[in-house]
Amino acid sequence: MEPLATTFCPLESTEYSRNESLNETTLSSKYDYSYMSICLVICLLGLIGNGFLIWFLIFCIKRKPFTIYILHLAIADFMVLLCSSIIQLINIIHSQDIPQLAYPVVFMISGYNTGLHLLTAISVERCLSVLYPIWYQCRRPKHQSAVACALLWALSVLVSGLENFFCILKEKPRFPECRYVYIFSCTLTFLVFVPLMVFSNLVLFIQVCCNVKPRQPAKLYVIIMVTVILFLVFAMPMKVLLIIGYYSNSSDHTVWEPLPYLNLLSVINCSINPIVYFVVGSLRRKKSRKSLREALQKVFEEKAVVGSRETVAHFSLPS
Repeated sequence: MEPLATTFCPLESTEYSRNESLNETTLSSKYDYSYMSICLVICLLGLIGNGFLIWFLIFCIKRKPFTIYILHLAIADFMVLLCSSIIQLINIIHSQDIPQLAYPVVFMISGYNTGLHLLTAISVERCLSVLYPIWYQCRRPKHQSAVACALLWALSVLVSGLENFFCILKEKPRFPECRYVYIFSCTLTFLVFVPLMVFSNLVLFIQVCCNVKPRQPAKLYVIIMVTVILFLVFAMPMKVLLIIGYYSNSSDHTVWEPLPYLNLLSVINCSINPIVYFVVGSLRRKKSRKSLREALQKVFEEKAVVGSRETVAHFSLPS
């Protein structure tokens, strides 16, 4: 991020004007470096959290449909945080935009889109397990989670690759190809994935609130709803701003002013998921304090209560 230059109107004293301009530019530079430092610290903390989560899901727990999705979601968040860390380090060292920044952006956008796709798939699967539990258990393909993750990664790479090839990596975006790519991306995001995600979580929310059995809601449902809400609040505004900025007047740069703050929110969203899993796994444990590993095991190995409607679609489904 290049420090913003500031211009001033002529004052009575030229020397005073120079000093004011220098002070203002220095403050702006300090502000930019403060933002980049904060963003870098959050990225590093998020990398540690998601790295531990990836290690835990691979080596410390049995593979299940839900954990396969969470593993790929953690990998996507890790990719976003790693690319964002590289971008912030390059900006801090060089203090100016350089061409190499375009390549981390390619992978960051791909990880961002994959996170959106995976959250939608998680929400839709759990919604089906609630609405049609017997059908979902009997007809669900054995390797559906792995196949779905592979297809969603391929779709994300395809969309991100088209965006970057036609609109970002070129010095001048290619028209009309760039416009068609953005229309396709916006259609997928706002007419397919986001509506499916919201509708599925509304169904889960109704299921949790209207459950007639006197028991606490399954931690799985709580995790899905909280994660989706955080994504919509923290990550989606940046996608909306990118679309608004693309269709706005190219000479109006004020539309990009909120971008650093929205990027920081997106970084926070990628870093906070392991904390959500730990907090939910730590709920209602009054007798003793357990470790992070034990809290995650409590979440990902949780089973439905015997006799409840969800019993036929609990976590022991074939992966």
